[in-house]
Amino acid sequence: MSSKNDQSTFVLGVIITLMLSLYLFSEKPTEKEKNNKFQKPTIDSYAQEKLALNYLNKLRQEAGLIAFSSESSLKKASKNHALYLALHKRYGHHEESNLTGFTGVFASQRVQYAGYNTSLIIENVSANNQNYKESIDGLFSAIYHRFAFLDFQADEIGIGIEQNSLSKESTAFVYTIGSNTLNQLYKKDKNPSHKSLETALNTHKDSNKKFITYPFPNQTDIPPAFFDELPDPLPDYDVSGFPISISFNPVHFKDIKLLKFELYNEKMESLETIIHDYKSDPNKRLNKFSFALFPLKRLAWNSHYSVKFLAQIDKEFITKTWSFKTKKTKIPLHIIENNSSAVTITTNSPHLFYFPPQTPRDLLHNVRYNKEFKMGFLDKNTIKLTALNASEETLHLKIGSHDLYLNIKE
Repeated sequence: MSSKNDQSTFVLGVIITLMLSLYLFSEKPTEKEKNNKFQKPTIDSYAQEKLALNYLNKLRQEAGLIAFSSESSLKKASKNHALYLALHKRYGHHEESNLTGFTGVFASQRVQYAGYNTSLIIENVSANNQNYKESIDGLFSAIYHRFAFLDFQADEIGIGIEQNSLSKESTAFVYTIGSNTLNQLYKKDKNPSHKSLETALNTHKDSNKKFITYPFPNQTDIPPAFFDELPDPLPDYDVSGFPISISFNPVHFKDIKLLKFELYNEKMESLETIIHDYKSDPNKRLNKFSFALFPLKRLAWNSHYSVKFLAQIDKEFITKTWSFKTKKTKIPLHIIENNSSAVTITTNSPHLFYFPPQTPRDLLHNVRYNKEFKMGFLDKNTIKLTALNASEETLHLKIGSHDLYLNIKE
């Protein structure tokens, strides 16, 4: 496990879900229509926490790591922080002592308040998600948060999921990750020796793979894009492709020299990327055993990609090649380029409209629509649209800086 400054904890940034504003250009809806349109369902926290643990363990095990067990003190700390965040409609890792539900400024303090014996933990947080999968998938698309979930030494976790009872869109998903061996070690000795710490950290040396990738080989259902993370690994980009990572188990290796890390599309064309290691990482969060590759453009929906990695590791050359697939949409998907011809759709049938970003800052803002449609967002470049009524004329919708032309039939 890692430590951060005098708080002895490694806390990672939080993904901020930026809410895209919707503007109506037709007659205003009634209050009842507003309430029905924007009402979020009540989250079953207990069920979501169980599903989150199962899903997270599935990803860890398929990547090549042992599963997390649920630990009561970590769970209590996570629940406390999730309650605090949801209650005050906040996000992040810090708490203020003058607010209701305060249990510690930092995660390291909150876990010890809850009865955990060591402050050597990792905390992941996401906000305003409506289910466990949305939260975890989002955190895995953010590179620093991903490495937290894929920690080689960790083996236990506490998960807390809470929702504001009055503002149901305000939710908090908190994951507090620890090591049972470290917890038991600090229970017996508050000042363990360096040798004891090293032994504890090597507990799972032979249980975890020597190195793991994400996406892992033949993984499917990968989101095609990366949008934001705090701290931001790509500060010059608001949208880019889903990052690829490889990390090496530190108990097996000493020195790693990267020689090649490349991503290819279905035509085996090499894509333009940026590579971060512990030297080039702008936020200095990566260690010398972790590497991240960022495609500078979004990946395509329902597409196959291949990765090639070559490194000299402790004087031995290691080559790794693998492939994965991005998400396949379950309803019709239309790719809308500039000056595209009109798309024909039928009423009461949902369709996806993807607007490929033209620049690294190109997100869908100021989306205008009228009451003849139901509209939602799959991501910040893709909308889900359902026409409620047919039209004799071709309709022109302004989707941010993009144009959408629709022929709507019964």
